[in-house]
Amino acid sequence: MHRIGRDELDHPRLRDIGALPPGAASAVADRAGAGFRSSSVADILKTLSHGGYISFDPITRTYFPTTRLGELGDWIMTDLLPRSYPVATLRQLREATGHTVLLGTPNELEVLYLAVLESAEGGRATSGRRTHRPLIKSGVGHALLSIEDDRFVERVYRRSAARGFCDRAELPLKVLMQQIEACRHAGYAFMRDTFNPAAAIVAAPLPVALHAQRLAIGVGGPAERIAAYVPQIGELLLAHVRPLVPAG
Repeated sequence: MHRIGRDELDHPRLRDIGALPPGAASAVADRAGAGFRSSSVADILKTLSHGGYISFDPITRTYFPTTRLGELGDWIMTDLLPRSYPVATLRQLREATGHTVLLGTPNELEVLYLAVLESAEGGRATSGRRTHRPLIKSGVGHALLSIEDDRFVERVYRRSAARGFCDRAELPLKVLMQQIEACRHAGYAFMRDTFNPAAAIVAAPLPVALHAQRLAIGVGGPAERIAAYVPQIGELLLAHVRPLVPAG
């Protein structure tokens, strides 16, 4: 049997397997199969099963993702990100503010937090790495949207509403566009956490991408403390982000 290396396991079709909801096991092979020859699909699924990333039920002849599947991307955190400039900036900001600092990237309609450096004092801004939040309802999401044009933001809004990520009555498009424009003007976004009202965040986009991924950094913590120092946190955040602009 052909053994699949790490680069092959990072194929986008394989990354999509991890998004399967419980009970949708029969769709694993279908998702993995798009774009591959049938023999390649069989080899990939067997290799994933042998490694413990998926399990095979011989009675129903279906595959189920296991909890180990999430480990496929752990090398990003252990090998790549710790040596990168964004994580160095995160450490500097946590030391300067004492608050939780987050690194996020867009994942379709959501923010995926790649790194979370927790505050020693508590007041968590998210539930940790691999947390997902809608772009249109998070401070890091607003920071990421602020570097896109209005048409892109509107498309994200309409798709998010169709997916049930927001109520059009509670968050009209006009209000979202005003929030994004305010972020563009200031250079950073301030938002109280819609999922945890006791927390808030100030976030700014990074001027350079990491391996083609757009990134934003957020400083979060207890809403009262963050809200009282929004301009100071925002300026400190920008002071750490602006030097990252590439020369020339």
